[in-house]
This record gives sequence, structure tokens and C-alpha cells, in this order.
Amino acid sequence: MPSKPNNPCGKGMRSSHRMPQASKLLLAATLFAIYPALSSAAFASTANDTTVTKSGNTEKVVKLKEIKKKYERLLVGERNIASAMSVIGPTQIKHASSAESIYSLLKQTPSVNEYQQNVGPGTPVLTVRGVRMSQLAQTLDGIPMTDLLSGGQGAYLNNNVGTVISNGQISGIHVYPGVAPPDRGGFATVGGTVSYTTKTPPKKRYADIFTKVGSFSTDTYGFDASSGKIPGTDGLRVYTRLSQTQTDGYIQNTPARYTDFLFTAIKPYDYGLSKVTGTVIYNTAHGYLISAPNAVAQLDKYGIFYNYPLSEASTLQKNQYLTAILGDSTYINSHLVIGAKAFYIHKHSYLAGYLDPSLISESYPYQVNFNNPYSGFGALAPTSASPGVIPHTYNPVAEFGSYPAGEAAQINISGNTTIGIAPKINIFIPHNDITIGGLISQETAGPGGGNYFYGTLDMPQIYGYNSYASPTNSKQQRTVYSGYISDKINLINNKLHIEPGVTLTGVSASNYVPVNQYGTPANAYTLSNYDKEVLPYLGLSYDITHKVIAYASYGKGARFAPVADYVLGPSGSTTLAPGPETVNAYETGLRYVGKHLYVNFDGFLQNMHGMFSFYTNYLTGYSLYANIGEEQMKGLELSGKYEINPEWTVSGHVSYTDAQYMNSFSANVTPFEGQYGYVFAGDPLADTPNWLAGLRVGYHNHNFHAALIESYTGPQVTTYDLPPTETNPLLQDATTPDPDVKLAPYFLTNLQASYKVPIHEDHLSSVTVSLNIDNLLDNHYYLHYYQAYKEYAFAGVGNSYAEAYPGMPRFIELGLSGRFS
Repeated sequence: MPSKPNNPCGKGMRSSHRMPQASKLLLAATLFAIYPALSSAAFASTANDTTVTKSGNTEKVVKLKEIKKKYERLLVGERNIASAMSVIGPTQIKHASSAESIYSLLKQTPSVNEYQQNVGPGTPVLTVRGVRMSQLAQTLDGIPMTDLLSGGQGAYLNNNVGTVISNGQISGIHVYPGVAPPDRGGFATVGGTVSYTTKTPPKKRYADIFTKVGSFSTDTYGFDASSGKIPGTDGLRVYTRLSQTQTDGYIQNTPARYTDFLFTAIKPYDYGLSKVTGTVIYNTAHGYLISAPNAVAQLDKYGIFYNYPLSEASTLQKNQYLTAILGDSTYINSHLVIGAKAFYIHKHSYLAGYLDPSLISESYPYQVNFNNPYSGFGALAPTSASPGVIPHTYNPVAEFGSYPAGEAAQINISGNTTIGIAPKINIFIPHNDITIGGLISQETAGPGGGNYFYGTLDMPQIYGYNSYASPTNSKQQRTVYSGYISDKINLINNKLHIEPGVTLTGVSASNYVPVNQYGTPANAYTLSNYDKEVLPYLGLSYDITHKVIAYASYGKGARFAPVADYVLGPSGSTTLAPGPETVNAYETGLRYVGKHLYVNFDGFLQNMHGMFSFYTNYLTGYSLYANIGEEQMKGLELSGKYEINPEWTVSGHVSYTDAQYMNSFSANVTPFEGQYGYVFAGDPLADTPNWLAGLRVGYHNHNFHAALIESYTGPQVTTYDLPPTETNPLLQDATTPDPDVKLAPYFLTNLQASYKVPIHEDHLSSVTVSLNIDNLLDNHYYLHYYQAYKEYAFAGVGNSYAEAYPGMPRFIELGLSGRFS
């Protein structure tokens, strides 16, 4: 449920990890747009940390007081942000179970639908107001954590196990649906920004050792440690955390293992007015997933959590995520703070799929795996080297007796690296708070990957022998040049707030394609282009009273075409997507921010233009990429939080979303992007519930914490495949929304409880016992459902049948942690 925005006089803003007052003030002054709620909590801690011990520093203290006054105004101003905003705070994150992920936590905010097919971060699927994950911006400490090459994150079979950052590594999440102000918007979104904040080193020195044991053979263990202020370093603090989770998964034969490491450091200087920060995150994930939902007939026969044995069908991902961020925030004077963050992100993915040859058959009625390996490559005979041709001497029939047997296993290896810098300047002048910032970043994929096929997963990986793509197949690059300026103008005795801003983004991209499958001869080629967009933003808010704020905003967002779409067509002409897809987003709302009560009510309208359209006819070799789609999302959101007394808190949300296609075009029909098809004007978006709601009742008294969390996911439109007998090739086997068949609604109830037992013996200060029960009532339900044809040799065969993903049953987890100090 959404937490209360900043409220400097609010109650309950306690922080067990307090940072020096001066340092915290400057951090918030520099990054107030990204960390409003967390900064307010720290500000409400002690008032004595600004003391300067050296003599003759009166001027420094005066400057600190000036900054403090400006910061107080920013906190008050945070109440009247002109856009919808929701916050997931440290308490909600800390008490989540191991079954949750950084994405499932978002269901505690309005208009968010999320599901995953395993314990922890296993193949997450996310929408915000119907906008899917690949169209959302995601930031980590203000830098983009999404793939620049694909224009988003969450694409089909792309880094679907594990994440750049995990639950235990974050201290807060901000969700900005629609289009956020420029200084919070991130890169490339047509529907919202999810902003994650990493844990920072606390002032207190301690070490925690923790372990959890849960359902489905789920085990978590690890430690975290804080140095506190290191003597003789003038305030240097470091924090580190290492954890590992392994599980058998609630779906049969989907074991997974996640290992997460975090190291952060902070070094204040200039009497705490400035600081240098450093963060290193290294996460790995090893897990099996279902690349195609299983047939409902099989789930009815063998049980809702049935999955093929790994000896018959398997899709394995082994992913690595390395992130490093170095930042500086420098106080110049009471009117100017400058800063910058340099970052490095590297992702490496290994994808291995196997399918029993008996299942690679036109007569087998169900689709078991998609793409890895694909059911029905057919006669991939040996090819000799020539310009533009990928050679392989491997003969599937000679080695394994038949093409299905010799093509039963497939391995794909890929990786990408992103480097960049994000500078930022805050200017404070009377009646104006100006922010100027930018992003210069480049992401490169390949060379060095590989794609191989064989009869077993124990295969050689030799280019020219069993390769079906070049090691340089994914040699793609995108460079981003983006800058923004925004202002917050305070008028009429600080009652009227005007937030104009604009972002100018230029994107240069290139794609090296080693084989032109549509050309003769099939020579290699490189395509590149340069796109630019001007994205304006205007927000208005008015303090009707000290506690009641009315607001409205308009913003434009853009997402750039995936670099993989830069290809040549069958006639040799360029079929690039002509430009980015864009959104014009409008919001208006009313917000009440009191001492113990927060309520927000808003309405939104998002018109999306030039949506990416992709079509390939594998029988004729014809491909088409274009920007022709039109979509619209509109709806209402209500959220709130009420502190009944110091012990009891109630929060909740309810939202209504009407999302539909405004014209007919070839589209990516489902949020997971595993189904391409055709949509018709007036169709609702699939997998987008009209109604979503949540309720959280929390209790905290001294060392005892408990919460009961209820969520409701309303009916949602499913999809079906048009028959292969359609005369229009655009419609043959095309997936399309089915408004007449809806996935049944479902309620989920989660219970959290923990108790800290003081010890104070031999450096052991306390022991905490915790209990989590997710899906307390053990409801059985489907997360995803559709009617489909089995595909063989790139065409639909057989009869239509239903497929589905089940939701997680009851998950019980017990935890134990000890704190040493």
C-alpha cells in the first residue's frame, strides 16, 4: 500500500539508521526528487548532528541552517507534487518473504498487476495502468537499470531469472505512473517509472546473521554488516550484505538458486556538506523456467502445478548481473549543489533448452517449449562457408538418426555492457528550485555470444561445427545523449506551485547482422540511425488549505525501438521502425496530507501513439516493422494511509483501468511478450484487470511487528489464436484478445509477524524470530490463460487448446536472525 509522502511534522518517522543531519540534508537537496520519503524519515531524526567541533566555523553552521530551511520547503513541497506517486518503504521491504521480489512488492501500489512463475525473481511479468514492463523506465539510485538496446526490460526469454538488485539490497521504491517530472523520469518510458534506492551505510556498527526456512524446500541464509563511522577516516562508513536463496519452486521441476552481494560506502567531506558514495552489486541466478504455459488438460489430469520432468523438457537460465556506481555530491554554496554519478552495468546470460525428440512432432498436441529449442526447425542441413552464410558441418541426421533427435538441444549465450554518467545541478533561488541534469550512456551487446544446437545439452560449442548463428550475431550498440531542465516555481505565498520542465533525448543505434536472410547473396550488413525526441512536462498544484492540495499535470514520454528491429526486408529495403513510440499523459487529482492521515485521489488519461508493430511471415520470408499502433489507458486511483495510533496503521488502494487498442495492427499482445499477433480497434488489452485493490493492516509495539495484507486482482481479458486457415496471412495463427473469455478474479492474503528478543550477552544484542505466510488461505488460481494452437515448422497445427500458469499456493517461512554489536 502506498506510504505517506513527506510530512515534516508527521508522526512515526523514526529511523534506526540515522545519518549525520548535515549530510542527510545535502543528499536530499541534491536528490530530493528521487528519495522524498526516505529523506523525510532521516530528517526527522536527531537535531544535534550539525554541530561543528572546530572553532571559527560559525559560517558553516549558518550555511547549514540556510540549507535546512530550503530543505524544509522541499519537504512541504513534496506534498504537492503534481503527479501521482506511491512509495514502498523500508518496513514493507524488510518484512517481505523470500517468495517476493522487487516486482511483487509493487502490487502494494495502485494500478499494478504483477505475477511470476517461481519463488523470488523468477520470470516476472509487470504492468502499470496496462503498460507492460518493457515500456516502463526503471532506475537504480537515479541511473537507468533497464536495457537501453531493447528500450526496456522484461522481454521474452531475456534475463528472466534474477535481477540487477534484490529485496535485501533496497531501502525504498518510488512508483511514478504515467509520465513523471523530468528529474525523476528515467530513460525511455511510455507509461511510468519505478525508482529503486539501494541501502546506504548506517551510522551504527553491527553485524547480522540470518536464515530462513520455507515451503518448497526454500532456504535463505546470509549476513550483513555495518562498520559505523570508521575511526581516523573523517566519517567513512561501509556496509556489506551477502545472501543466498535456493528453492525447488512451487511449479514442478523449476528449481532455482539466487546469490546476492552488496557493498556500499559513503565518505563525507567539507564538514559533511559534501560526500562521495560508492556501490557495488553482484547478483547471480541459476534457475529453470517454463517457456510455454502448460496445457490446462494436463493440469486438470496431473495437478495444477504439473510440469514436464527435466529429462523430457527443460529451459535453464544462468544469469549474472554486475553493477558499480560512483557518485559525488558537492556543496558550493547555499544556492548551488552539484553532483554526478558514473556507472557500469554488465549482464551475462546462458540459456539452455532441451526437448525430448518424441515431443518435437507435428502429431504431439501441445506446445512444450518456445524458441529454445523451437518445435520444428526441420532440415537444418550442413552449410558451407560463404559471404553472409553461417557455416556448420554438424549433420543432425548422421549424428542422431533424425532431425528432431539431432536438434533437441539448444544453447544461447549473450551479454551486454552499459557505461555512463549522470550529472545533476540543483539551484536554489527565491521562489524557484531549479534542477538541471543529464545522461550520457552507451550499451553494447556482443561480440562474444554464441548460439549452438545439438542432440543433447552436453554438446560442443564450436563455431562452424554446430553453430546456427555467428558469435557476432548480437553486435548491437546504442548511445544515449539526454538532458533535462525543470523548475518548481512557488507563488502566492507558497500556495501555487508550477513545475515546468523539458527533456531532450538523442539516441544513436546500430545493428550488425551477419546474414541477410532475405537477400541474394546473403551478405552481412550494418544498419544504424539517430532518433531524437523533445519531451515537455508541466505540473500545477495549489494548496487549497495547508492539508488539501489540488494538482494536474501533462507529460510526454517516448520509448525507442529495439535495436534488434533494425533489419533489411526481403527486397533489400530498410524496414526500420520509423521512430519511437510516444505517450501523452494527463493527470488530475486531490491529495490530503495530515498528521496521521494521507489520502490521494486521481484520474488519468494516457494516449499512446506509434506503438511498435512487428510481423514476420516465416513461409514467405517477409518481415515488417512499423510504428502504427494506437492505445489508450484511462482510469481512477484512490490510495491512503491512516495512523490510528502509534501502534496501528491502515493503508490501502483501489484502482480502475480501462485500456484498449484504438486501431487494428500487428501487435505484441501479452505483457510477457511471448505472443505476437493481431489486435482490432476497440479490443481491450489482455492481462490488464479493470479493478485492482489492496489493504494492509499493520501493528508495531516495541519489539513486535505484525501485518495482514490483502490484495484483489479483478477479471482480465485472455487471448486466443486465430485459426491457421485464415486467408489473410496477417491473421494466420495470430494471437488476439478474447473479450468473451476472462481470467477469474482472485484474492490473496499474506501474514507477516516478527519479534525481537533482547539478549545483551557476549556482543549478541538481540535475536529476531519471524513468520511469513503468503496466500494464507491457499487459494488456487491462474495467473495467465489463453487458447492456442501448437506451432510446428512456423505454422499452427492440430486443434486449439487452453494453456495456463498457476499462481503460488500457500507459502510458509520461518526466519531467525541474530544481531552482534
